[in-house]
Amino acid sequence: MILGIDFSLTATGVCAITDGEAESITVRSVKEEHWFDFPKRVTGIAFDIEEWVGDRDPYVILESPAFAAKSSSLDRMFGGWWLLLDVLTTACSFAPPLLVTPSQVKKFATGKGNAGKDEVMLATARRYPDVVIGNNNEADALTLAAIGAAAYEEPFMGTLTKYQQEVVDAVRAGKETI
Repeated sequence: MILGIDFSLTATGVCAITDGEAESITVRSVKEEHWFDFPKRVTGIAFDIEEWVGDRDPYVILESPAFAAKSSSLDRMFGGWWLLLDVLTTACSFAPPLLVTPSQVKKFATGKGNAGKDEVMLATARRYPDVVIGNNNEADALTLAAIGAAAYEEPFMGTLTKYQQEVVDAVRAGKETI
């Protein structure tokens, strides 16, 4: 199983590709009442993903943080991302993931590394019309899973475009790094 994860503090997109078939979900979470409950919130997201995966053994493809992002809650996003990674690889016993940058997700989906979220969702829906995607997070997760399927040579899609192959090659080259 190839598992694409687009981490978000409110709506994490998750997509599994198994035997050439894709399915997506959104793991929702609500802001905690007290700041000190933040780790429980992120741990809950990881355990919800683990529960959905069940006894399948996934190759995880995780979107890396957007280091150029601007927000008043970047500390929570970056800290949450690292905590999610830790819980997935320790408590959930998932193997260390392949990391894909946000611009690689955009480039794989649209051919442009600076495409907007709606462009990515539209391109993803057009490329995979048989996969139900409910929002931008699920579209990103599906794109992550498709990148992972290509990187691990799992059957899912037809021939890659030149720009998609460039993304897959770059992701493969970074396989051992976090």
